[in-house]
Amino acid sequence: MATTRSFQTIVSSLHRAAPLALLAILLGALLFVAPEAGAAQTAVAAAAPAARESDAAVISAGVAKTTGLAISPLFVLVGLGWYDFLKGGGFDASPASLPIHANPWILIPLSVILACVLAKKFASPAIPLPLRKLLDAAEYFEAKLSALVAAGLLLPTIVAAMSAAAGSDAPAAVQTASLLPAWLTYALIFVAMLVVFLSVWISFHVIDALIVLSPFAIVDAALVAVRGSVLGVLAVGFLISPVLGAILAVPLIVASLLFAGWCIRLDLFALATATDILFRRRGDAHRPARAFLAARGFGAPIRTMGHAVPSARGVRFSYHPWFILPKRTLELDATRPVLVRGTLWNTLRDDGRGRGLVSFPPRYNAVASQLATSFGAIERDGFLRRGWREIKTFVGSIFGRPAAAAA
Repeated sequence: MATTRSFQTIVSSLHRAAPLALLAILLGALLFVAPEAGAAQTAVAAAAPAARESDAAVISAGVAKTTGLAISPLFVLVGLGWYDFLKGGGFDASPASLPIHANPWILIPLSVILACVLAKKFASPAIPLPLRKLLDAAEYFEAKLSALVAAGLLLPTIVAAMSAAAGSDAPAAVQTASLLPAWLTYALIFVAMLVVFLSVWISFHVIDALIVLSPFAIVDAALVAVRGSVLGVLAVGFLISPVLGAILAVPLIVASLLFAGWCIRLDLFALATATDILFRRRGDAHRPARAFLAARGFGAPIRTMGHAVPSARGVRFSYHPWFILPKRTLELDATRPVLVRGTLWNTLRDDGRGRGLVSFPPRYNAVASQLATSFGAIERDGFLRRGWREIKTFVGSIFGRPAAAAA
């Protein structure tokens, strides 16, 4: 048990450090690749005037590639990797002459992982719910790791090409950057593309989060289809013209910036759910419970993460705005508290007002009765749990299983 808890602590620490690790990797790439941007700009300046029209296309292609990479990091990384691998001569070429993302020693293992992920998606409807949720949780963490690897391998290369195209020989549309030193041009484009990547990625990573939270395979398939459709439209536009690809990417980028906050809160809820499922975590009903706001109108956004304890009014919910600001406490009134037992997690509701209060992640499922007692709530099965119980009773009656004796 101690080993399991230690492993869970390590995984939790790694996840909290993931954003810093991503920034460290990309900033390291900035330091190593930025000097090459000056040489790339010199090559652009020496190119024929007829090549000037391609500069805008290179910058547009960079925006479209970054957006596509953020939508589905592993799929796009493998796709671009094989394209550059074949374009660079395939297996006849020296691995040292190929871009790092097209190196067979990296590309083949990533392709195997992608094949496993796609096989799981196609087989998902036939997989029993408990095993499917376990695989969904594993795929959720794979999506985070893939984003980290894809950004570290491909984003610096994209930015280097864009900064070279924005050099002194660029057309008037991008000539503003040519007044700046090469390293500063690279740095500005790097920061802009990093913001684009992170905002679009967290928005579309919500699909992985919703798959973890959804008990229905058909919903999972619909979510995957939505992401595939958006990526397909972007790819078709890019193949027609890089400029068209960038034009299609702009609305996605703007929408992602607007919804990033909501996506982060939902992702944290999915993170708690996936971690509890994958590592079989068990909560303590006698300590402040990890909880998420289940409704709007309490003075904080829905899915805000914090801790909940019983109070005279119902629930006292404490959280840190933006994770680092001083702790804030909310009093949630509950006249008739009810703990609704869900398929994956439980929700404390106020039946007097007909609204949810807080949701508890799966780690508290095993101590739900103790949790309900501490909040003075009665227990009630949710719709899916009631339906599943009725199905088991019906199947038991078909096979002649004796009914439970009346008290």
